Amino acid sequence: AEARRQRKRRLEQLLERTAAYYANYLWEADEAAKARDYLAERGLGEQTLRDFGVGFAPSAWDKILVRGQQAGFSVEELRGVGLAQRGRSGGEYDRFRSRIMFPIRDRRGRTLGFGGRAMRADQGAKYVNTAETDFFHKSEMLYGIDLAKGAIAKAGRAVVVEGYTD
Repeated sequence: AEARRQRKRRLEQLLERTAAYYANYLWEADEAAKARDYLAERGLGEQTLRDFGVGFAPSAWDKILVRGQQAGFSVEELRGVGLAQRGRSGGEYDRFRSRIMFPIRDRRGRTLGFGGRAMRADQGAKYVNTAETDFFHKSEMLYGIDLAKGAIAKAGRAVVVEGYTD
């Protein structure tokens, strides 16, 4: 049981580190300029984006994979939390690339997965989410609950909408 708890804490650390990296990348990277413009056009101010931890995934095929390994995480761990996946030729690559990243957190504010919005028409699916993992079940998650729970309790009601930016 202790080994499972330690493994879970380690994977949560990996997800938190990645969420922080994506959030920083949104504000610091030149390649994220179009994403910043898009979010501003949607009426989302910088403070709101920072509060929700919104970020941007680099276009490189292996930026998270390499950084994660440099930080001491294994490819298996990166794959286990849905940040990396195996390609047809057997190599590993980042699951999220060139996407606006929305960290999906539990009610206690722990990042358990991500939703990524495509920024180019040639990226396939408009939204890609973390695949189901041992502790991430999207159907059991409510985006933004960590920030909204106080207001929900105070008002005695909640308004649920479909998209991350809605």
